[in-house]
Amino acid sequence: MSSRLHTISALVHNESGTLNRLSSMFRRRMFSLASMNAGDCEQDGLSRITMVVHGDDNDLRQCVRQLDKCIDVIEVEDLNSAQSVQRELAFIQVSANVETRRAILDIAQVMHCEVVHLEPESITLQVTAEPSRIDQVVTLLEPIGVTQIVRSGLVAIRVSN
Repeated sequence: MSSRLHTISALVHNESGTLNRLSSMFRRRMFSLASMNAGDCEQDGLSRITMVVHGDDNDLRQCVRQLDKCIDVIEVEDLNSAQSVQRELAFIQVSANVETRRAILDIAQVMHCEVVHLEPESITLQVTAEPSRIDQVVTLLEPIGVTQIVRSGLVAIRVSN
C-alpha cells in the first residue's frame, strides 16, 4: 500500500482539553499528522476539526477507529477529494521593488491571489485554494523573493456521498 495524505473530518465537543486529548492520541499511536484545523460549526457547543494524516489505507482506518473511540468525538469521517471541497488559506510575502512589482502583480492576477498588504519593499498576497495550487503560486514567486509564508492548514466539507 502506498503512503499518501488523507483528510479526516471530526465533529467534537468544544471543551477545554479536547484538542490536547486528540493530539496526544495521535502522538501515542505515532500517526503522522500533517495539519489540524479546528473551528466552530453549525451546532452550538461543537467544533469541526479537519486533520490531514500521512499514511497508507491501513493507517487511515486505524486512525479513524481510534478517533471514533475518543469520548470527545461525536462523528468522524474520511473525506476523499471526490466527495469533498478542500481549501487552504495562505499569506505569501514577497520582496518587491520597482523592477519586480509588476511581475508579482501579474502572477497574483493569473493565479487568483488577492493583494492584502502593499509596502514600498514588499507585497503580501492572500491565496485560498487547494494546497497544490498554493504550492504553484509559491514556486512562481520564489525566483522573485518570497520572504515569508503562513499557511492555515486544510479545511474540508463533504459535498456528496
